[in-house]
Amino acid sequence: MKKYTVGFVLFLAFIAALAEEPGNCSTFLLKSDSVLFVGHNLDETPGFHVPGIICINKRNICREGISWYELIASPEEFEKTLLPFEEKPDPKISWISKYGSVTFNSEGIDFPDGGINEKGLAIFEMSLRNTKPKYDSTHPTLFKPLWIQYQLDNCSTLDEVIRNAHEINLQGWSWHYFVSDIKGNCAIIEFLKGEPIIHKYEEVPIPVLCNTHYSAELERMDDYEGVEGWFRTILRDAPRFVRANDMLNEYDPSIHPSAREYALEILDEIKIDGWNKWGILIDVRNMVVYVQTEVNRKLRNFSLNDFDFADGRLSQMIDIHSDLSGDISAGFVDYTYQSNLDHNMERAEHLFIDRFKGLIDNGISAEIYARRFADYSGRMRSLKNSNADK
Repeated sequence: MKKYTVGFVLFLAFIAALAEEPGNCSTFLLKSDSVLFVGHNLDETPGFHVPGIICINKRNICREGISWYELIASPEEFEKTLLPFEEKPDPKISWISKYGSVTFNSEGIDFPDGGINEKGLAIFEMSLRNTKPKYDSTHPTLFKPLWIQYQLDNCSTLDEVIRNAHEINLQGWSWHYFVSDIKGNCAIIEFLKGEPIIHKYEEVPIPVLCNTHYSAELERMDDYEGVEGWFRTILRDAPRFVRANDMLNEYDPSIHPSAREYALEILDEIKIDGWNKWGILIDVRNMVVYVQTEVNRKLRNFSLNDFDFADGRLSQMIDIHSDLSGDISAGFVDYTYQSNLDHNMERAEHLFIDRFKGLIDNGISAEIYARRFADYSGRMRSLKNSNADK
């Protein structure tokens, strides 16, 4: 089979992944004077399994910025992967985590789909077609999951995250983000036509995000007002954004004494039947996490207060699909390179079957893909140990 340049093949694989990526995730914020819950559904194509790990990330972990192309290509190949608009190498960024966090990761430790840190800052991603990230050659570039980890490591408020949206290039999947903090403030961050579009505070009258541009969701709300809107819902289910908004508006502590149960009902209402892979609910006030998955629908929970985020402790992890129920705090195990690699291999095998077939023609197998992610995480922990010895 004809061999193409590494950069060309990687670029085609990246575009193909975006084209095939379904848009079916959702996040919401339920809040009142005493209640603050963040709920997130990860939905995917039926039959496509999404492996995952829940990670306990400690303070004072060293991390270095890395782009998606750098992860895919070996160092000697990386120069060949640069696209014309990336001819000038990006400045590099490195940091040491200020805050501990709990994250939900499909690509292995350090690469979350979402999570919350010990300060109550939460970030989750949703797919959004036609996303076009910014690119500024004077700014560093991060693979999008690592950008989420960067925010959780360094930020405690919404405003800090918003500032970072202007200072870092993003590379990778077609995503937009729902961000909230301990005060119940929230923001939507999208990248359209190469610029960050940010809705914050009063610009987020409905604290819900699915897979449509936020401004378009607000405009569509008019279609579901009054009698005409009622008839629309008779003919066809209202969009998830509309249904979530209705349930948020109907929440009344005097009628719904259990905010947790009501939040779980919202999560169930806006999941895509047959598509839902993960369901995550976070009680932000009490720092308790609840999780269900396609593989294990039993409701499981753990408290962030049960974990020590202090420096010197190993990161911990647990399979998000673990066959457990109730409190799963005791099920977390210390990070090892091998356990992380094993997870990455499971994830890579599913991706290569359904999404990344083109990379194989250029010598990039599922094992190579998985090992590069695992090697990054192993290297970061070696850096931590080196710094501790100084």
